[in-house]
Amino acid sequence: MLRNAQRTWFEVWGNETAQNRILKGLLTFLLAIVALQSVALVVLSIRKPALIAVTPTDTRFLAVTPPNQELLESEVKRAITGYLKAHYNWEPSNIDASFKEAAKYVDSSFVKAFLSANQEQIRIAKEKKLSQRFFVAQMSMDMSKKRVVVEGERILLVEGLRAANSITVEVQFDLGTRSIENPEGVFIVGENLISKTSSEGGGR
Repeated sequence: MLRNAQRTWFEVWGNETAQNRILKGLLTFLLAIVALQSVALVVLSIRKPALIAVTPTDTRFLAVTPPNQELLESEVKRAITGYLKAHYNWEPSNIDASFKEAAKYVDSSFVKAFLSANQEQIRIAKEKKLSQRFFVAQMSMDMSKKRVVVEGERILLVEGLRAANSITVEVQFDLGTRSIENPEGVFIVGENLISKTSSEGGGR
């Protein structure tokens, strides 16, 4: 009986060893599959999505290509115009929102300084019920220096009184990552306001 019990125990031990080897093999196989799936998911996640255009008469893949020089200049002008519109056109009631909108065009490393630098103008505009309008007359661009010079007319309105003057705004920009808030990927990194002539005043 003792020999039979010992033989049975060894047989059980042998079976458990075989089972452990099988389980280890299965575990290794499953880990290999998980690793391959992880690599495949990473590769797919970093691939650019395929764009498909569907029209009533045609369906085709759209190739994503960098914009040419003419299109890039058009995007820069559009971004600078959007920035100036938000930064220089406001009412006392919406000046905070206007400056936050303009900040979307400012490089992330300058946003805090930009908003801080405009706090005094916000305070004055609210205290004196000051409104401002800016009309672009001419825009010249130097892509090599990443600089845009904008000439225009600024009109300040204070309780029905109007003051207008011609100003020149020199804007330095850089090209960065496109986003939902800034689809052109054009970011303001510097600005210099030059007052050219002093102007007229008006009455109610």
